[in-house]
Amino acid sequence: MRFIAITADSAWRTALQTSKTATVNSVFHGAVNLQIASGELLSIFPANSPNAPSGLIASHSPGQKLGAVGETVHLSPTAITFNSVILVLDSCQFVTNRLDHCQLPLPRQHYLEQFAQHLQAQAKKGSFYGAMPGDVFNSAQVARLERGRAQLKQAWVQSASKDIAYATKQLIGLGIGLTPSGDDYLLGLLLVLNHSVACNSINLATIKQAVVDNIKTTTEVSQACLYAGLDCRYSAPLRELFIAITSQNNAFEQALQTVLAHGATSGQDTCVGMLDAWILLQNIAAKDDG
Repeated sequence: MRFIAITADSAWRTALQTSKTATVNSVFHGAVNLQIASGELLSIFPANSPNAPSGLIASHSPGQKLGAVGETVHLSPTAITFNSVILVLDSCQFVTNRLDHCQLPLPRQHYLEQFAQHLQAQAKKGSFYGAMPGDVFNSAQVARLERGRAQLKQAWVQSASKDIAYATKQLIGLGIGLTPSGDDYLLGLLLVLNHSVACNSINLATIKQAVVDNIKTTTEVSQACLYAGLDCRYSAPLRELFIAITSQNNAFEQALQTVLAHGATSGQDTCVGMLDAWILLQNIAAKDDG
């Protein structure tokens, strides 16, 4: 079966410069994660998917299988070849998912309150908005998530580097799924802190170092997402939501819907991290002004 590669993150351009093999690391909803010799994960998504770090969008549909876990895949400058599927690269457009090192102003408080209200109104149980009823395991997990979240926010306010590092460590890998809730939360936190004028650079550096030091304790897919966040690379829906809110665009709801649709609670967990970061920076800025 033959498909066409439509767009690909710039990480794919590097990987495809020379012929090599990769292994199918995981398969989910019509998409696959390939792992190359360096350990890097490269993802292939079906048509109409949003651009994402290390992602390639091809012409197949979500129901069409490309390969199986453990399968060897051949990469070359002209094609990606599975056992029974080939993706032709002739017309592939390479894009960047990097958000430039822009330092954007903080949204006004009333605008953030609107964002928080929209988020809470649509939130699902299972992570930062409470446990799923009757699920003892999930209740314990949610309690740990909330504890780590509270510890990290308090440590940030106090600029307590050891406590920031400890709380970050507690959140990494905490939760279930390909990208645990604690990791999604940290990704949202990094997105805002990396690009806001009021950010304490020492506190941010501490969080980043704690992520690097403990990143092997989470899933390989989540590691790839966190490494991308450390490098200021984010999916198109996250970039669009971030820009909509920092520019105080009244039509941010559509961007929020797209992010919330990602995973079981991954999108909302990332939004919680974004919201917490903005509130922290707002409170500190108000304190300094006072």
